[in-house]
Amino acid sequence: MDITASGIGLAFSSGINAYMPLLSYAIAARFFHLYRVNPDFAYITSDWFMIALAILALADLFADKIPGVDHVWDIIHTIVRPIAGALVAAAASGHTSGAALAIPLIVGGSIAGVTHATKATTRAASTVGTAGFLNIGISILEDIGMVISVILSLLAPTVMVVIVVLCLALFIFVGTKIVKRLRARRQRRQQAKTMSSV
Repeated sequence: MDITASGIGLAFSSGINAYMPLLSYAIAARFFHLYRVNPDFAYITSDWFMIALAILALADLFADKIPGVDHVWDIIHTIVRPIAGALVAAAASGHTSGAALAIPLIVGGSIAGVTHATKATTRAASTVGTAGFLNIGISILEDIGMVISVILSLLAPTVMVVIVVLCLALFIFVGTKIVKRLRARRQRRQQAKTMSSV
């Protein structure tokens, strides 16, 4: 199998926190022997890598709750979170190697990218709509959701895959509606400009 249910769920979680899902998978594999890490990514269970992940996961939790810093952090992680999603999906892909590794890397990175885009869009809307007052609360809810999704990914991966599919379907549905509204607004502006120039 090129990509596992756990890998899909953890990639989804990586769009919220780039480091906690990968750290959780490494812990589950190394200390609890619940999973096997793809040999090409065995370094994720090494001491130095797990320590670095723990430090970065804590930094992510705190930075996301500091006004102003949270937006800079999100901008930086526009690249980092999809990479983390790709990495955890590939690490969870069993003995897949060579060109076949492209599948979990692409799928994991794409899923994490969608989750990150949703998170960043929600945060931007909250900042505009509430002057950032709700951002800390939203961040805490995101953390809770991320922890639940990591636990489900590790212990009930099939359930998590269903949730991921539903979330992606919702994202596509809402995204389509937003695009249509933006196009309609742009057309109205162009019509208003045309009318005013006549």
